Amino acid sequence: MVAVGVVLAALCSVVVVGVAQVRVSDAASAGARLAARGEGSEAVRSAAARLGGAGAAVSVRPGGGLTEVRVTRTVPLLLPGRPTVRVGSRALAVAEERSPP
Repeated sequence: MVAVGVVLAALCSVVVVGVAQVRVSDAASAGARLAARGEGSEAVRSAAARLGGAGAAVSVRPGGGLTEVRVTRTVPLLLPGRPTVRVGSRALAVAEERSPP
């Protein structure tokens, strides 16, 4: 019976990690879109951190006409000993040209 519990916890952990990976990926993409529209690094960082979930770390690196947004997060697994897995994603965006009003 203990083995069934461990297998169930492992399956739940896979789902938790998968959801966290999707969140950080979406957060990096949203941050890159904001950067492409000309939002400042702090606004990009704040939005990506909010979307990435609890404990998300965000880095914004502009340069060479591109902005790179990286979002990482440590996810605790639902297994004995509470091991963790680090998930992360990055997105690049080219700055959009703004037309004068």
